[in-house]
Amino acid sequence: MSHSKISEGEADLYLDQYNFTTTAAIVGSVDRKIFVLLRDGRMLFGVLRTFDQYANLILQHCVERIYIPEEGQYGECERGVFMVRGENVVMLGEVDIDKEDKPLEQLERVPFEEAARYRDGQNETKFKVETQKSKELARYGLIHDFNKSDMY
Repeated sequence: MSHSKISEGEADLYLDQYNFTTTAAIVGSVDRKIFVLLRDGRMLFGVLRTFDQYANLILQHCVERIYIPEEGQYGECERGVFMVRGENVVMLGEVDIDKEDKPLEQLERVPFEEAARYRDGQNETKFKVETQKSKELARYGLIHDFNKSDMY
């Protein structure tokens, strides 16, 4: 019985025919710039170097970015090499490096610490609102499953 190897092009055609629901879906994003939204609301941009079956990610040249849409501002902090635990990933996707700077051109860059204070204030407000919502729903025997780490 002979085993023939398939070419990389054939493998790409084969893989494109299937919608993955597992971490295998991100194999094509290795060595490409990606965006990752975490459960705590943080947004990371970096080059995906590797991942495992649990969607644990290693990002290189990682940058954390906070947007302040009401003020037309953003803050950015370089994180270097960054490991993300898979259970904290809400969403990820590839970034078009030719277009990634266009939205930032319309925003004013502010110190990261200022943007972090804004984010922390937003998270605190959201936590208070969600806690109150949980209490109201509990009065009717309903469970509102909100976790403080779910700020996305």
